[in-house]
Amino acid sequence: MGIVKKQAYKNTFLSYGGMVVAYINTVLLFPFFTTPAEYGFYQLVVSLSVMYSLLSSMGVPSIIAKYFPFYRTDDNRHNGFMHLVAGFSAIGFAAATFIYIIFKPVILGAYHNSVFFERYYYYMIPLSFFIVAFNYLEMTGRVIYQTIYSNFLQNILLRLLTTGALVMIALHWISFRDFIFIYIAANGLISLLLLISIMASGKFDLRLTDRRFSKISKKELVSFGTFILISGTVYVLLQKVDTLMLSSIAGDDVQGVYSWYFNIAILISVPAQALGRTTYPIVADAWRSNNLPVIAQLYAKTSIIQMIFGCLLFIGIIINRENLYAIAHNKDFTDPKYFSLFLVIGLGFLVDITGGLNTYILTTSHKYKLVTIVVLVASVFCVGLNYILIPKYKGMGAAISYLLAISGVNFFTWFYIKIRFKMQPFTYKHLLVIGISLVSLVVGKFFWRMPNFYFDVLVRSGVTSIIYLAFTYYLKVSKDLNEKIDEVLAKIKALLGL
Repeated sequence: MGIVKKQAYKNTFLSYGGMVVAYINTVLLFPFFTTPAEYGFYQLVVSLSVMYSLLSSMGVPSIIAKYFPFYRTDDNRHNGFMHLVAGFSAIGFAAATFIYIIFKPVILGAYHNSVFFERYYYYMIPLSFFIVAFNYLEMTGRVIYQTIYSNFLQNILLRLLTTGALVMIALHWISFRDFIFIYIAANGLISLLLLISIMASGKFDLRLTDRRFSKISKKELVSFGTFILISGTVYVLLQKVDTLMLSSIAGDDVQGVYSWYFNIAILISVPAQALGRTTYPIVADAWRSNNLPVIAQLYAKTSIIQMIFGCLLFIGIIINRENLYAIAHNKDFTDPKYFSLFLVIGLGFLVDITGGLNTYILTTSHKYKLVTIVVLVASVFCVGLNYILIPKYKGMGAAISYLLAISGVNFFTWFYIKIRFKMQPFTYKHLLVIGISLVSLVVGKFFWRMPNFYFDVLVRSGVTSIIYLAFTYYLKVSKDLNEKIDEVLAKIKALLGL
């Protein structure tokens, strides 16, 4: 757990820094300087580009995570493995782009309610290329346990560049069209910077030997990549289908409001994202040596720690609802009737992160095909439910569909891992977290409201967090968290000379 702890703490710090920037963008800037339709289209661009890039990738990031440990060599050429999978990505991107261009009338027809999509249709191609490149390079960094810089680029620099572009809109220096162009260029910049970092690491030699690819089971890679492409695409579709279908069925304005609350709720998953950058390759390495105890230990520890911080963030947003609305100050987004969107979506994220390494464990095991089937069934269920619920309930229909689908995926993967591999992460301590969360929620909700909402956020959140963490510490919910708190307290005592 040494590598996990060391990098997870740094990644968590960067992720929370990125969360602050994302909060500024989502709550302070987008509602003031863009319309709901423009913000909805921006979210549509993000969702479609992620889907486009995922289809283009041919499952390469997961191929790297699972098979790099088997083809790693001391000469840093790795049997030409990295060249081969880069070729897979290039072929996949070319094929996806061809399909995207040929089927333009069909795709535009599906989004006739979006007022911007046709105007910016071809912008998706370079944006998706940059995302494919970044995902390839980011996973390359993960397998050599270099996760900090890519996290900084994706969660800090990209969001700061987005902030800068929004400020330029506010100053009337650029138009919304220019903003989209800058966002695409920013994705290209972080990909270039990550490429330079990977090459400077000295862990990869681009020269190929005469026997390049000879030791690589190409058929196995293609088979695995195909299944991961399907399951990965469908899993992301499961997360993005609400955005895609809301724009198509209800329009960009409804989707814009939904996406605003979704992006607030996604903050709950920040701890899981930070841990995932480090734990994914460790799980893959453990499967290589069939080291089930290591996997079981990671499974249990990540589940409880992710639930602890996820619940704290969830209740933190609930108790600060009025402050959130006062800061955003845009009636198109802050009508109290919409807050239930956050509650339902937030519960979906809590269920997902509490599941811990469910999908990681199966994806990197020999049972990876099962993930494809499970996620495919869940996505069909989600799409069908969206078609029923969105016309009647708009955003809430999409939120309910997401919660039910993601809960189903996590329940099945948890149950299968428990039966097949005899491991599961849940103990009575998860119930303790629920109890601590309820107590802290009541305290935070009924705490005296101060006239200045900025000061109220600090005091209300501070008091609630102290109570939450105090109960968590004294009830010894997480050994790792207690060790970290003890370490911080020891440093404070040393500074104070106590």
